[in-house]
Amino acid sequence: MAGWLRRRLALEIRQIQDAGRAVGRALSAAATGMAPLVDPRRWRDAVLGIRRHHVALAGLTAAVIGAHLWLLSGARELHDQWAPETPEPERLQAAFIRELAPAPPPPPATTPKDGPPGTPQRHIESMPALGDGPAPLPPDPAASEPPPELQALAMPPALAVSDAVGEWMPGIEWPLSTELDYKLSGDFRGAIHGDARVQWLREGSHYQVHLEAWIGPKIAPLMSRRMSSDGEITPLGLAPRRFDEVTGGLAGGNRQSTLLFDLGGVRLANGRREPVPDGTQDAASQFVQFTWLFLTGRQSAQGDLLIQQPLALPRNVHLWRYKVRGMEDVATPLGQIPAWHVDSDMDMEDTRGDMQAEFWLAPSLQYLPVRVRIWQNRPKDPRTHIDLVLKAAPKQALAPAQPAPSASAGSP
Repeated sequence: MAGWLRRRLALEIRQIQDAGRAVGRALSAAATGMAPLVDPRRWRDAVLGIRRHHVALAGLTAAVIGAHLWLLSGARELHDQWAPETPEPERLQAAFIRELAPAPPPPPATTPKDGPPGTPQRHIESMPALGDGPAPLPPDPAASEPPPELQALAMPPALAVSDAVGEWMPGIEWPLSTELDYKLSGDFRGAIHGDARVQWLREGSHYQVHLEAWIGPKIAPLMSRRMSSDGEITPLGLAPRRFDEVTGGLAGGNRQSTLLFDLGGVRLANGRREPVPDGTQDAASQFVQFTWLFLTGRQSAQGDLLIQQPLALPRNVHLWRYKVRGMEDVATPLGQIPAWHVDSDMDMEDTRGDMQAEFWLAPSLQYLPVRVRIWQNRPKDPRTHIDLVLKAAPKQALAPAQPAPSASAGSP
């Protein structure tokens, strides 16, 4: 196809050149008196012929450019198909047995001693800070006595931090493996309905977060999207190692974007590597990171609080800004659940078209998100969004069994 277009284009160019040379010879002969002027009708026909050739040349040029662009897009698709892909990590397994019923919220979090009020305990050097900036975390926050809200949760002691020298394991400050089911509604060129599920899975210091949403029946959805985060639980919070975003369904096609984190950087979906500061989260892990910050008191919940969070999204790295709007009641099948409304700061001008999120964290449910709203491009399109509202009590796995105490060496 492209070869035929190129040959046809070359032919039109030669015909225009031949016609131009013929007209030029006739004009030169007439100007020197060597030949009479050609009949006007023949002149008109010659000019019209050249004009037709010009129109054909322009059309063929556009067709050749279009064909090349099509070939380039096809070559890119072939490259993406042939390029070796790193398989996704194997999914962690958990048995969700007990329901987590709403409980009276714990006392307000006390302000950490080593940081100013209203800022997360983290120091970010490679990105600009807001105000006074966040303060660094203590070397080992798990070594200190848990704040009152943790004691109120009365979580099993089997999740306590290991006392072994040189070994750190996540303790009671992290929720057990949890599954949350949501009812999905929203707008995408009209009202949409579906369901969603979030799973927080942990095995030792290994964690995974899976957010799956689908429009229409799950067995044959019109569109579906899964966001998965895989990484490590550290004393400073979650440290993502990989993020996958998979879009499918009858109208969603089959697309996947992958982010790979390494020491001090991340490779984005387009292959570009960007530096990131410590504490950077992805689109899925950020919700559990906020749960941990509020649950442990490292981030005090209060209205009009501005929180900055480094985010690595498929196309860009941001220093995202969230604002705590205040405590609001979220209507669910479990009843009205008070929750802190955390919203993307609408004064941000550098989102570069990335999706914006807002969520509601319920103190009575271990600060888990009872509502999540995601906007496609909120500043330019305030209608296109999905809204997830908790539709059943969260389910959690049982605490790991404590090892049996070993007999002392001196016992008979």
